[in-house]
Amino acid sequence: MNEELLSKAMALFDTPEKWNAFCELLNRRDDIQNRWWRKLQQEVYRRELTTNNPDWDIYIWNNWDIRWYLKEFGQNSLCVHFWGDAFRVFLNYGNLDISKCKELLKDSKFDAIRNCFDRIDYSNDETIGQADRNFSFGTIYDGKFPDARTLSWYAGNRTEEFADQLIAKVWKFQTTEITALFKEINEKCKKE
Repeated sequence: MNEELLSKAMALFDTPEKWNAFCELLNRRDDIQNRWWRKLQQEVYRRELTTNNPDWDIYIWNNWDIRWYLKEFGQNSLCVHFWGDAFRVFLNYGNLDISKCKELLKDSKFDAIRNCFDRIDYSNDETIGQADRNFSFGTIYDGKFPDARTLSWYAGNRTEEFADQLIAKVWKFQTTEITALFKEINEKCKKE
């Protein structure tokens, strides 16, 4: 923060009550952010329950986690996972043998899963692909928000728009082709 902005900010706290109110809000920052994430989580969950997709289901937990998975294989199978600022296809919720997955994913037909992402910022043996903070709200941060804290405001205050973007990302994985690839991974890589 430059000197001029800092001076202006300090001028806002011209009474002890204003300063104390600010400090209390600062101490409650995590609670506020968690409520914003839960608001988004509940909006997405509500919408997804009305789609009646015969193959896919949704599970929410914590303040921000949302998991889409094939009903046939249960919530601990290969899934599309969103938590706060990351959107990924995740292998390691318990039912899959990661070494088998690693071998199977060498087949180029599984590149179709990776191609569902607008971009991939990260991947490893447990994550087929992950995009971090790739959302757009007409701001300077579009496509690459600096952190989850900045993005959390949009979860709570532009909730419907955020839910639209998140659900659109998920639908790319719920096509017939990608669903078949998810099924193949779940069948061939199940832990014994």
